[in-house]
Amino acid sequence: MAGPLPQNLTDSSATIFWLCNTECSMTLKYGLSLGHLDQTGAEQPPSGKQREHRIVLKNLQPDQNYFFQLLDAEGKLLASGQFQTEPSAFAQVGKLKIIDGPVFEYLTDTSVQIAWTTNNPSSTLIRYGADPNDLRKTAQAPWGQETHRVEITGLAPNTKYYFVVESAQARDSGTMAKSAEGAFQTEHQGEAALTNIEPRR
Repeated sequence: MAGPLPQNLTDSSATIFWLCNTECSMTLKYGLSLGHLDQTGAEQPPSGKQREHRIVLKNLQPDQNYFFQLLDAEGKLLASGQFQTEPSAFAQVGKLKIIDGPVFEYLTDTSVQIAWTTNNPSSTLIRYGADPNDLRKTAQAPWGQETHRVEITGLAPNTKYYFVVESAQARDSGTMAKSAEGAFQTEHQGEAALTNIEPRR
């Protein structure tokens, strides 16, 4: 599985994206505390069993930490995560924002390509590691793009990695945009790559 990955965070909405290595059907539960996941996210339109999934969560409260879990058809916990919504004034003019993504463009047993889009040209950096509390490894691309694309190589097969993407130093803004933490698992050695999962423009 690649993800679940919080995307396109605003003050009142968020998208949760994930990819399964086979067709799958899951339920997303979310809420303001891990012990009280009282809301259920629904795919629109309902997609049934497929590999790529995206659920948009709406009517969220600004500047709040949300928790979520993905459950299989029998209610077994498969993955969990959290994200923080933006403050109510996040859309102010000139502030650097991630407006699309991050997404996985391809995933192999030893590499991954991740892309995202910002509203202004800025820097391109991914912090990652196998331990979610130690994201000291970095991969980057040259400054100056709005569509950011980074390939990470030299990964271990069949290993779960955690990451965040960052863009900073936008012209006339002096701000930084940072994604929520995401995760992916590399393929088993020798397995076919997942390619063109969701290429950016």
